[in-house]
Amino acid sequence: MKKFWMISMLLIAALFVISCGDGEEEGGEGGACTTQGAFRCSGDMLQKCDQEAWKPFENCADSGKTCNAETGKCEAKGGNDNADSGNEGGNDDNGDSGNNEPTTPTDPTNPTDPANALTCSEIYQCMVDCGQDGTCQQGCFDKGDATSQAQLNALLQCLNTCNESSSTDEEFQNCANAQCATEISNCGLGGDPADTSYNSPYGSATLNFSTQYIYVNQNDQSQDGFVMSPFANGSIGNTGSFSLAPADAYATISYAMAMQGMVAVVQMPYYAQGQQAVPGTLAVQLVFDANTIAVGSGTIGLTQDDLGQMYVLDEENGQECMHAIAMGDVSINALENITTGGAGSALALTGNVTFYSPKNVPGYGDITNAFSTPVVACSVR
Repeated sequence: MKKFWMISMLLIAALFVISCGDGEEEGGEGGACTTQGAFRCSGDMLQKCDQEAWKPFENCADSGKTCNAETGKCEAKGGNDNADSGNEGGNDDNGDSGNNEPTTPTDPTNPTDPANALTCSEIYQCMVDCGQDGTCQQGCFDKGDATSQAQLNALLQCLNTCNESSSTDEEFQNCANAQCATEISNCGLGGDPADTSYNSPYGSATLNFSTQYIYVNQNDQSQDGFVMSPFANGSIGNTGSFSLAPADAYATISYAMAMQGMVAVVQMPYYAQGQQAVPGTLAVQLVFDANTIAVGSGTIGLTQDDLGQMYVLDEENGQECMHAIAMGDVSINALENITTGGAGSALALTGNVTFYSPKNVPGYGDITNAFSTPVVACSVR
């Protein structure tokens, strides 16, 4: 029988550069650049292109000079930096005195051109790259237009409110997810606004799985690893009537597989057609990182701190779609020989989860475009 292959999903990490503290964030590089070693000016801050990102090079305001991206230097106001010497840049090719005003650099990100103004998310990433440099951060902010600046101000005000009411990173993150979802979305750092035609939550299930055979080769045709019952018992949909184990199926089968750095438990229905049992398109997948899965308790969700991720997938009009993602708790009760697999391996787990449509996830909104490959949400059930 054909086994359903896993979709590789990347963790949603849009919010995880934000942390509790004095309002400064860490992570990410600044705006992208293409010419290694090139210079540009951000206010009085001279920035240099280093490894495809603009990075602070020198703050010209500290020396009372003017930023010049063309020369890549902080130059004396009213003249070139080396005008007195007459050797390095002070004189032009014709031996002039070098007292001319510095040439205005050509800056493709000059905010005076509305078409080149930074978006809210670009300002945010630029400011993150500045670290503790307030002048650099102000330069980033000044590169945005009025709309992006207003969006960022609204986001920072909301995050500061969460920061003041939180004593731990976890409390801050929970507050940001719950209270600042709209501001995060408007700034382009999170999901789109929720589609409320999908209820939230969108269903629930209890988890119970145990096997002594883990597949590690997609060409393995053995049925020794098939558990003839669903590992996830529950339903999804606005009315909660869409069962994860369809009543009209010949059987609902579960199995475990360890491939491509992942360990997954998969559930899908089989339908009898004559003497052939054909797998249906509905599939439940609980996926773990093979390097971090271990006996013990953890959570199922969407962050890097969660032990696993869980999806309900299907097909509509010939196109794969996602019914739901899960959030909840899981306990790994047995785990043996996941790399070698076969008859000498084992995996057992229990848990409880709540489902949410990818169109309406608490704190994130519509996350269909947040995966490495955007997903299509299945129709409302």
